[in-house]
Amino acid sequence: MGRPRAFDTDQAVSTAAALFAAHGYEGTSVDDLVTATGIHRGSLYKVFGSKRGLHLTALRNHLDHEIHPTSAAIATLTDPTRALTAAIASYDNGPAAGLLLLAAAERAPHDPEVAALVAEGITALEEALRPSHGDAAPQLASTVLGTRLRLRAQPTAPKEH
Repeated sequence: MGRPRAFDTDQAVSTAAALFAAHGYEGTSVDDLVTATGIHRGSLYKVFGSKRGLHLTALRNHLDHEIHPTSAAIATLTDPTRALTAAIASYDNGPAAGLLLLAAAERAPHDPEVAALVAEGITALEEALRPSHGDAAPQLASTVLGTRLRLRAQPTAPKEH
């Protein structure tokens, strides 16, 4: 019988998701993950199998705990202005779409499992906007996500000392 796990898996996945959202898959090393989560490399591999396994778990968790609840809340808004405002605020203020967008740009073209999770996330936003915007929902979802991507691409100004 093995030793009980000495770390909180949910916390480790949340920490990894934040790293992947901030730096992307390629920009996040296993050393970064080990340092940020406090999990030994061997334990990380034992639980998640690989960096990719942790990334997939983080992306799945992101969909389940961020994207789908956000989309469900937006879907309840039938007023087009309120629904679009909520979508923009949800996806442009903070990391709500950061991990999804980076996975779409960086990993989805090369990894079918990531591509499927990204498609699920994008579809969730499209369907959330459908009650208020009908057939225009996919275009508006693309606009919301594209705006988030554009904002992310802007360099941040260096802080003055």
